[in-house]
Amino acid sequence: MSSTTVKRLAADILKIGVNKVRIKTEDEGKVMDALTRDDVRNLIKDGSVFGLERRGVSRIKEKSKKRRGRRKGKKYSRKGKKELWMEKVRAQRKHLRELLGEGKLDLASKRNLYLKIKGGMFKSKAALDRYLSDNKILKE
Repeated sequence: MSSTTVKRLAADILKIGVNKVRIKTEDEGKVMDALTRDDVRNLIKDGSVFGLERRGVSRIKEKSKKRRGRRKGKKYSRKGKKELWMEKVRAQRKHLRELLGEGKLDLASKRNLYLKIKGGMFKSKAALDRYLSDNKILKE
């Protein structure tokens, strides 16, 4: 059997890639005599055919960052844009529900404002309140 076939079979048995299989040069004669998968298993047991260890991902940079304890940016700049957006929109929608529950807002204008919030028209809850007071949408 050729060495490439032995390597292929050994890779399948060891569950590693073909490029990670090595054959000892002094045992090449034994390797050429192998005819079956069992022969290849015996060669692996003898140590004539072996696989290299798997290498993992180095995390040395992350460890050194953690050790120094440095954080760049302001407190809220580390949050993702999506998280900031979700917080803002959820707060505005909750405020709309509260106004509707108190009876200060009718259902039609609530729907209209809901869509404006979805479109990103208001920067904050305060901006939403300003818009409501400027356009006299709230009932008293």
